[in-house]
Amino acid sequence: MIREIVYFLRHGPSVSRRQASMGRVEFQQWLAAEADKDGLAELRSALVDALRGDILEVGAGSGAMFAYYGEGVSVTAIEPDDEFRAGAEEAARAADVMIDVVPGAGESLPCPDASIDAVVASTVLCSVRSVQQTLAEFKRVLRPGGELRLLEHVRSESWLAGPLMDFFNPVWLHVNKVGCNWNRRTVEAVREAGFRVASVRKYKLWSPASPAPCPGRLIKAVR
Repeated sequence: MIREIVYFLRHGPSVSRRQASMGRVEFQQWLAAEADKDGLAELRSALVDALRGDILEVGAGSGAMFAYYGEGVSVTAIEPDDEFRAGAEEAARAADVMIDVVPGAGESLPCPDASIDAVVASTVLCSVRSVQQTLAEFKRVLRPGGELRLLEHVRSESWLAGPLMDFFNPVWLHVNKVGCNWNRRTVEAVREAGFRVASVRKYKLWSPASPAPCPGRLIKAVR
């Protein structure tokens, strides 16, 4: 925990200054590119590895995930923010697969029941209004046997760090300015929503561009 605090104090101020000097989309694109160089790219690739069929990506942002999809997929990307959706549309035009970018939010997906082979979300459940409602929507649109793929940072399992994350979450919300909660129990929430968790890969990303190195989980689950 001490190492994480020192890391944040060392890199956080410069990232905050950069955020203040950039537009919202430009800053997120810079952050994604830097984090990818520091190890996030491998995690993104593993997130969508071997997926086939009709894919729904929720909370696509400016399209940072689009370059990682392989052959055999048809992707619909949901993004509620107009600015970020414009960035995602630009990224979709450069992608190697067909990606349709549409407006929408995780709590109310614009998809019929049981119409999707896999739902993909990367650092989305940390910022939705209701994790339970969002997971219920994921389950609704997935076909029986469909996959849920999540790349999320989560509340620490440490007896000390976990309560500290709870206590300082309001401060973190003020600092990050994008509604990101760092203390959500995402693996437990996926199970409680009725998914079968097939695998959970633990990771921690140390990137100066993303100076709060929270515990992360790459979650693969099945409807």
